[in-house]
Amino acid sequence: MQSGYGMTDLLAVYTPVGGGHKAAALAVCETARARGLSADAIDLFELGPRAFGEAYQAWHLSTTARTPNFYGRAYFGSNSRGGALEPIRLRFDSVIFRKLLREVASRSPRAIVATHHLPLVVLGRARRKNMLAAPVVGVVTDYTAHAVWAERGVDAFCTAGALPTWELETHGISSDRIVRTGIPVRPAFDRIAPVSDPLPNEPLRVLVTSGGFGVGSVRAIVRSIAQIPNVALTIVCGASEELRARVREDVCGQHARVIGFERDMPARVAESHVVVGKAGGLTVSETLTAGRPMIVVGAIPGNEKLNEDFVVAGRAGHACDASAVGALLESMRRKHEIAALGARGRSLVLRDSAARVLAVCGALVDGVAVTVRAA
Repeated sequence: MQSGYGMTDLLAVYTPVGGGHKAAALAVCETARARGLSADAIDLFELGPRAFGEAYQAWHLSTTARTPNFYGRAYFGSNSRGGALEPIRLRFDSVIFRKLLREVASRSPRAIVATHHLPLVVLGRARRKNMLAAPVVGVVTDYTAHAVWAERGVDAFCTAGALPTWELETHGISSDRIVRTGIPVRPAFDRIAPVSDPLPNEPLRVLVTSGGFGVGSVRAIVRSIAQIPNVALTIVCGASEELRARVREDVCGQHARVIGFERDMPARVAESHVVVGKAGGLTVSETLTAGRPMIVVGAIPGNEKLNEDFVVAGRAGHACDASAVGALLESMRRKHEIAALGARGRSLVLRDSAARVLAVCGALVDGVAVTVRAA
């Protein structure tokens, strides 16, 4: 895809429901700019009523944190196309986000990438009605694909592997519109050197990413690690001042760093032996792309649990309760399995995932068959 004069080459649309959708959009934009293309990323919720965006995020956060089993039942219960409520949902989303098409028109993109399913309702309908010239690519950001992704009119879907590809097909998407690209992560994760098992007297360097965790879970993780000797701990607390203050109290006397929002996650991952975190699609992809084993804690039934299954079944890490993290880390060190887990994780994911998504966009713009060469 060559740059077009007077237009945006790539427009990435995301939602702020979790940080992963934005991270994936920015990864594709970063790769596009490195190739001399113009690229912008926009937050869909900024184009809709503020009350809707706030309510949507509040519902997501409250159900995943307080009633995870209810969230899981809702996730699987709605995992099919059709039904009496389907036309109502589609109409509602089309009305709520009608400003998206005006925003797209003002930027004249040559290709559009959506890293969340909500924009696809409007964009897919516009493509079906010949109201939108730019091809639309849906980038599934988990190791599973819920039925809400399978919108008609979308030109291509990018997936992480066999399961989400099969799921999209069962939801009615033609196989020739699905391409396995991997989940796009920043190119810096691809450049991280492989991990080695720590030497006998070397501290075990552990990175705890707090995204999606409640205060109690992070503190339980930190307390469990405090019982393990010779650990160098880094806890990324994000924007939560409350979490940062409480964790600082917990790590008093430990070899630990407690930081807030981290802009250079590739550097933090690179310096670690093991990453402990939630099973968000981007967290899993970034960790495995970097060749680091992962300990998954607190996966919510639904997409997170399926992401966890991908890690554990692929023998790229383990899952446990927050209170058991320390003992599991000690076991991994004692068994000298860290390097092997990291290598298997790296083999599970495709390299240069953001570039692969960009290649799909370029093929659609150029009007050729949508294929991406395997790694």
